[in-house]
Amino acid sequence: MFNNSSEQARSQNVCFERNQVYRLQVECTNECSADCAYCYAKVMDVEEPLTTRELKSLIRQAANLGVKQIDWMGGDPLERPDWIELMQSVRYAGMTNNLWTCGPHLNDIVTAKRVIELTQDGFVMVHLDSLDPKVLTSLRYTYHPRQVRATISGLEMLLEAGKPPCDVANMIMLTAHHTPEDVRKTMDFMYRRYRISTCLMSLKPVDERGSIYAYLPRAEDVSSAYRYRDEKFLGGRGMGCQDFPKQYCGTCAFVSRDGRLSSCYSLRRSLGNIREQSLEDIVRSSASSLFFTPYRSSNRSVCSACDSNLCWGCRANAFYFAGSAYSEDPLCSHSHLDGNSCPY
Repeated sequence: MFNNSSEQARSQNVCFERNQVYRLQVECTNECSADCAYCYAKVMDVEEPLTTRELKSLIRQAANLGVKQIDWMGGDPLERPDWIELMQSVRYAGMTNNLWTCGPHLNDIVTAKRVIELTQDGFVMVHLDSLDPKVLTSLRYTYHPRQVRATISGLEMLLEAGKPPCDVANMIMLTAHHTPEDVRKTMDFMYRRYRISTCLMSLKPVDERGSIYAYLPRAEDVSSAYRYRDEKFLGGRGMGCQDFPKQYCGTCAFVSRDGRLSSCYSLRRSLGNIREQSLEDIVRSSASSLFFTPYRSSNRSVCSACDSNLCWGCRANAFYFAGSAYSEDPLCSHSHLDGNSCPY
């Protein structure tokens, strides 16, 4: 996630400079045994989900567009009966699969080995928000300790079957029910026990009905948690309140369960629908919004607190909490804003 010197990172950087899509995030299901109350895939109002045939067509279009990686997201993609078929289609098309999963399905050695095969040169993101039963109980509609054991066991099976720790990470969705100390404990445990990094995401108010607003984290907790992430995984370099480096975010396109294309999993301003236009046409006509061209070309002040080669502030935070994807990130403690635009 944070290795800016790898071959893939260099390829991604080239796409970033050229305003090209490097990875396509695909929300392929809302089914997931974690049953998180804030799950984006479940709270969004959607039309009929994309079929296997439509997803295969999307894969072909992505390959023709020069996309290098497909991120399978959900829900849990391993809940789809056709997940192998879809990921094989990506491999046949010459692209790399990345998988986001809550983990229990990895407990089967056959599944774990198949995941390793199909995510060759890509990453697997396991999702476990906390090790604290009280936190998990507050975040899930249903919770039982065996769910955590299943996630941990699935992670261990994946690593034992041969997936390198550097290609595995744990995702934490930071919410109002977390404390910075709890986030630190989970990060430390995952790195100490398994040598895997943490992808820290902070919850965004993606749905218009406001059903997850009560779960939005406190601004001060967001800043604190991300500062610790920087310390632990970036060697002191700062990346603000972003989930990934700017090169990841600035080369990403996201397709929802019903085909709407937007900037990323967390920034859901619809730029078109692949059922109505081709992927190439949507990317071409919406390039300015998709790649944040006005923000790149503006004479914005560059914050000296973070590494400008990695950080440009979370564009989703700016969109939801400052009113524009081209504003400063108001949740970042280094922001020049006075905080009046932030709802916390």
